[in-house]
Amino acid sequence: MRIDAHHHLWDQTVRRQSWMDEATQVVIGGPYTADDWATTAAPAGVTHGVFVQTVPDPAETPEVLALAAEDARLAAVVGWIDIDTDTGAAGAKLDALREGTGGEHLTGVRVAGEHNPDPDYLDSPPVHNLARALGDRNLTLDLLLAPANLRAAERLAAANPETRMIVNHLAKPTLRNADFTEWERAITAIAAHDLVACKLSGFLTFDGRKMTAERLAPYGSVALTAFGPNRMMFGSDWPVSVLGGGYADAVAITENFLAQLSPAEQAAVWAGTARSWYSGLAAAIDESIRTDSTPTRSAAGRDSSQRIS
Repeated sequence: MRIDAHHHLWDQTVRRQSWMDEATQVVIGGPYTADDWATTAAPAGVTHGVFVQTVPDPAETPEVLALAAEDARLAAVVGWIDIDTDTGAAGAKLDALREGTGGEHLTGVRVAGEHNPDPDYLDSPPVHNLARALGDRNLTLDLLLAPANLRAAERLAAANPETRMIVNHLAKPTLRNADFTEWERAITAIAAHDLVACKLSGFLTFDGRKMTAERLAPYGSVALTAFGPNRMMFGSDWPVSVLGGGYADAVAITENFLAQLSPAEQAAVWAGTARSWYSGLAAAIDESIRTDSTPTRSAAGRDSSQRIS
């Protein structure tokens, strides 16, 4: 089994992806549907995926949860809630999402420390409050980081040892030799916390150069040593990864890198870690397999090609 633990969907006629510049819009403007993702992922043997939020808009998450309720391939959703401008309790917002359509597929939320001008934002009261609320509900906190955010992320993990956290995209190392040692120190420090995992994802767009297995190897090896295969998981970062070569390139580089591991260790990175880390994911996948369900659970007024945010 292979699980894509990090992919996106969007339709900009519904919701703009404001992070894109004009050149990026030309290449990956979309729209991208669940069917588009499944068709792209299938040749790599990927059967199920974890959708990860794309924009800081509270309307996106309920829409994707409703889609996941109908499409067995979207086995889990990492959403988003407003913890900065909306003073309501994080726990209440999470509960409202879980009580809505498809709420059983909510497995966590993501915080984009990388996009905040304060490098210490992840060590702030709103994020700590969110981390506690997630831990209380057996949900996961995904962290979109740059290397400058790793120190604050490590303090967040230390203060919330009961909450599972996942570092996205290896914390986006710069690939500059001068920065390697500091990134290695910081990623190793956060990995010392047992409930922090890491995604082997996003590497096709670490910089403007063509990514290869050889270029990725030093960074992947540090992360693998720090986290071990049982705390690492594959993610395509599709369709963003199209900017650096696309789905097939992400899979091929991952296969090359993981060839050093035993079959059991490879299976952990491809599927086992995601199944154990994301609450509800394993049950959703096993149910879809047990019932031999078709990808679309319900065709009442919708189908799996529906475009969403």
